[in-house]
Amino acid sequence: MLGGELVFHFINVVVMTVLIAPLILWRYRRAVLAGMMDRGGAALPLAPVVAPAADRAATIAHDSSSVAALAWEARVRRRIFVGVLAALVPPALLLAAQDLSLRGQPITPAHIFLSAGVTCSMAVPIFAVLTATPFWRALRLWLITLCALAAFDVLLSVVQRPFYGRTPTLDQAMNFVYFFQYAANTLWLPIVLGLAIGARRVRGVAPLAFAGLLVFALAPLFGVRVTQWLAGMQWSAGWVLSGPGLDAGIIVLALPIGLLAWWRLKALARGYEAKRFSDAQLLAHSWWLLVVVSRTAELVSVYPGTAPLLQILAVSAIAYLLFPFLLARALRWAQSGAARSPPRTLLLLRVFGDTSRTEALFDRTATSWQRFGPVTMIAAPDVGTRTVDPGDILRFATGAIGAAFIKSREDLARQLAAMDVLPDRDGRYRLNEFYCRDDTWQATVVELIGRADAVVMDLRGFTAERRGCEFELRELHARFSPGRIVLVVDASTDRALLAQVVPAGSAPMRMVEIAHGKRRQTDAAFVALLQAAA
Repeated sequence: MLGGELVFHFINVVVMTVLIAPLILWRYRRAVLAGMMDRGGAALPLAPVVAPAADRAATIAHDSSSVAALAWEARVRRRIFVGVLAALVPPALLLAAQDLSLRGQPITPAHIFLSAGVTCSMAVPIFAVLTATPFWRALRLWLITLCALAAFDVLLSVVQRPFYGRTPTLDQAMNFVYFFQYAANTLWLPIVLGLAIGARRVRGVAPLAFAGLLVFALAPLFGVRVTQWLAGMQWSAGWVLSGPGLDAGIIVLALPIGLLAWWRLKALARGYEAKRFSDAQLLAHSWWLLVVVSRTAELVSVYPGTAPLLQILAVSAIAYLLFPFLLARALRWAQSGAARSPPRTLLLLRVFGDTSRTEALFDRTATSWQRFGPVTMIAAPDVGTRTVDPGDILRFATGAIGAAFIKSREDLARQLAAMDVLPDRDGRYRLNEFYCRDDTWQATVVELIGRADAVVMDLRGFTAERRGCEFELRELHARFSPGRIVLVVDASTDRALLAQVVPAGSAPMRMVEIAHGKRRQTDAAFVALLQAAA
């Protein structure tokens, strides 16, 4: 029964995560919006205007620099894929060997590879998370990877035949089909659960909620066992039967396990703040946990008994802990070899209001830029689901999110000095959000302009009724080189109003048209940003 209970508990935790994570994000966005609307008094004074320096390089140099940067990124992405795949091989082989041993099946190279190869295919979704690869591209890569692994399994089964005194036969080609059948049979549950907690709209908070609930939900799971134990003891049987009844164990365990869950959340947040892992690595670790736990629960249900249980739990724990250790070193290797260009800071400005459009631009531009340098922006609810991190959630949970808002010149100076400009262990830079009140956002924008190497401004939806970006446009014209600015526009942009805001005769800012859902146009905008930051 324990295996069935573990599976039921695990699925319940994921379901609770899916239900609770959007609620946490909604409350978090409400808190951010309330802080933005606050006003303490007069607006902070703006920094003195410093005329922008002339562009230091020719366009051809910008073009060559962007080509080199894209080539470097492509190389790193390839090495990350190889590194993730290599990091999965040792724990996958360990799990495969134990599985075959428990089932009493032959431990041959082909048998081991069938199980380990299917597990190693999880490198694709983990790679997609680490590199911000779009869903359909990741799905296509996964199918290609599965086909390659299945073909290698067929080849391995043919090559090993003579070593076992048998002649290869044509029917071994069916191993290609068996590989996919085994993958569908073993990966469907972790894939479904992984998609649930890895959805873009909840992935910023889902790993934290999942980690906390996974620990906290142990109270009812173990509480029943504790109740059985208490009911069988002479000194406690009367209290159980006359008092809380079946809930006795849950009551006893609720507080200590709740404290353990809170400690776990704080430990994750501290680890993130200390840059021991990135948000993408945290999600990758969560997905690997889904694979290991679903496999562990299945084996526990099939092979009952204390001795098999201890062996299964020990091997599963080793396999789970081994992957983050190897992944960190694989990511470090992926960054080595070719020298990367100096980091360039991107400032993201936008017309507030259209959440889906802003999220799409953020997903396809800002997240890609994090491979080249840090990103700065003014925090707002429109991209809260994409930018929230463990530190934000912990501040929100403790009621300290108000302390993150800039209220004075001292707060602004302190947050600018603390801006994170170093890469994480996975090679990506972090997003620096600045929480501003209504009387501090303009001074903050001016300071961020002075620290940016390139600016992308989403002016889709910029009209006479929604002209809040006029301040940023005027400040960019006065303080920033036009060649380092990319304006994103579409049919909803009021071009006549835009021409009125930017004085005639000034150097033009580069405009890039991005219609909704046009991936190639977004890629062109990203290339333009790389050229602007050169």
